[in-house]
Amino acid sequence: MAKPMHLSLARLKEVLRRQDPPQWGRNYDPAIRATREEAPARSRCAQVWSEQLGRYCHVLSSVEEKALILALFHPGLFELQEQRILATESRLHPLSGHPLAVGMELAPLRGTINVCDRLDMIGRHLWIQVDHPDGSGRIPVPVPFIGDFLLFLMDQYGPYCVNWTIKSSMDEFQRRLLGTKPARNPQAEINAVRSRHAIEERYYADAWIPTVRIVDRDLPESLIQNLRNLLLVQHRAAEMDAGLYAEICERLQSSIQTGQKPLDVLLSVMHRHDLSLDLAKASFARALWRRDVCAELMDEVIFIDRALKPQRRDPLQVFSAWFARQPL
Repeated sequence: MAKPMHLSLARLKEVLRRQDPPQWGRNYDPAIRATREEAPARSRCAQVWSEQLGRYCHVLSSVEEKALILALFHPGLFELQEQRILATESRLHPLSGHPLAVGMELAPLRGTINVCDRLDMIGRHLWIQVDHPDGSGRIPVPVPFIGDFLLFLMDQYGPYCVNWTIKSSMDEFQRRLLGTKPARNPQAEINAVRSRHAIEERYYADAWIPTVRIVDRDLPESLIQNLRNLLLVQHRAAEMDAGLYAEICERLQSSIQTGQKPLDVLLSVMHRHDLSLDLAKASFARALWRRDVCAELMDEVIFIDRALKPQRRDPLQVFSAWFARQPL
């Protein structure tokens, strides 16, 4: 969801320094970092390392972490920008300036002030009052909303973006988080929350970017736990000899049919190639994370000493709508 920001002028300047415009890859800096100093007091913030992005990704809730893990699993993902501001004024399309988008005709973002004006919601925009530089009084300065995740994906037609807005439950798309004080006017609160979502969706729709609403119940616990365990260790095998890794993948894939335990496969390889157990485990995790070995991840808990099961449901097919580009 486009989070409202309650901040000082100094904090606003820092956010704009990081985000106007956002940088790519390892140089990206979120508007809100997952630190005690910046994350909301009630949040369950965390930083998750991404080998592909070359940096830690910052999440502000447990459900954001789950969604992030699923996003990083998608082989078409080449960039992700979390806690990204929604610019108040017109800006170029989020893909503008990326090497993969050279020569593309991209619709611009028209800015949240423009969106609010078109939706007759200008009163819903955020502003702070600051002293005018000439000392003549105080003037209003627009404050950006902050989104959850902007995904940058590649398919057979080229690069595109998808906006993810993430909550613990569908009810939170209607009202404030649990644990906050009851609203004096519940209907006004509902209207305000709905308005912020409408602003965010229209903001990205101007640039032909779809918005996907994600809630905790839509993220299968067994799948996310499997992916989390794989993600934590798979990068340790990044420098493994390509031939040895290919052999491990081939033998692991064959073991799905024979019922041989992955640990037995890895022990055999370890003895012949003088491979450490830690590196062997990392190669096992990498093979599943990179989909070089296809096994059931959604309904089976993955253990190295338990035989892998044939894939019955492909997570990328199950969640394909979450990664789909805007229809032309």
